[in-house]
Amino acid sequence: MKINFILPFAGNKPIGGFKIVYEYANRLAQRGHFINLIHPSYTYKESTFNNAKYLIRYYQRKIDKSYNPGSWFKLDPRVNSLWIRKIDNENIPDADIIIATAWRTAACSENLDQSKGKKFYFIQHYETWNGKTDEVNKTWKMPFKKIVIAEWLKNIADSMGENSFYVPNAFEFSEFGMDTKPEDRKDKRVMMLYNELEFKGSIYGLTAFNKLKKLFPDLEVVLFGVPKRPDDLQDWIEYHQTPDRKLLRELYNGSSVFISPSLAEGFPLPPAEAMMCGSALACTDIGGHREYAIDNNTALLFEPKNSDAIIRILEKLLTDRDLRIRLAYAGNEYISQFNWERSVNDFEKILTEN
Repeated sequence: MKINFILPFAGNKPIGGFKIVYEYANRLAQRGHFINLIHPSYTYKESTFNNAKYLIRYYQRKIDKSYNPGSWFKLDPRVNSLWIRKIDNENIPDADIIIATAWRTAACSENLDQSKGKKFYFIQHYETWNGKTDEVNKTWKMPFKKIVIAEWLKNIADSMGENSFYVPNAFEFSEFGMDTKPEDRKDKRVMMLYNELEFKGSIYGLTAFNKLKKLFPDLEVVLFGVPKRPDDLQDWIEYHQTPDRKLLRELYNGSSVFISPSLAEGFPLPPAEAMMCGSALACTDIGGHREYAIDNNTALLFEPKNSDAIIRILEKLLTDRDLRIRLAYAGNEYISQFNWERSVNDFEKILTEN
């Protein structure tokens, strides 16, 4: 089959949702499908479409191919990666299947000709953080075949009267794994993804860390993220900007606890990667985390937007070594079920039979 995946913008920065799409593109190409990985420079309706800054960026990326993931993800050479100006019939190649991967790409794909492919919508989040609720909901009701990555997203589709197919995210277990046993790690070394987006909840984690440092002077905190080190970050906190996969694996394996204070997630990758590497997980009690975080079994859950709740949970994990080690091993075992062979089989079957 010829399959068009439509991303919402350039893939030059590491983003979890892009990583999942790229994995499907690679693995479907390896199965003999022809894949167009389409990166549009524009999915908005505002008048900025023709301004000078936009045009310069468009042509610059067209020349240097910086719309591709580059070093953070290796695309299979059989995948045809494209940079187009906008999503329309002129720019989208003909195919058997077309897959929108975000609400804006679904909105822009609604009126494409049938020659561009049978329409599917790969839903990785309820993107009201990135658009108006009524506009996002409208895309969920479009006559696309819908694939969701999490049970909580399927529940939303059900509530709208929309049919959807559930295919959970998967992980490459050669990329991340347990190199250091949980019992051999420092008890008070905590790791967190830092993100400037409000819904990622980083501020609640940072507030908790600063208070915990007074209770546990030997506390160590490791952050990583795409942005530069925040100017107001305490000197005692370690920060890594866009670490490569090898270093990230080392950081996960050096941390006893991973915390994820997000307010909303589709199916977050970093907490699961930390579990793969043997860190005990503490995370907010939200739909995305509950795909693999079972309270007091594979993780400890706490309410969102509550730094005091984070402090209570971390105090427990930093002082109860047996609990931390038990959660680390249980989480590591549980996450192993999310393998790519199963997910790609299910994904491919949905495309071919629906």
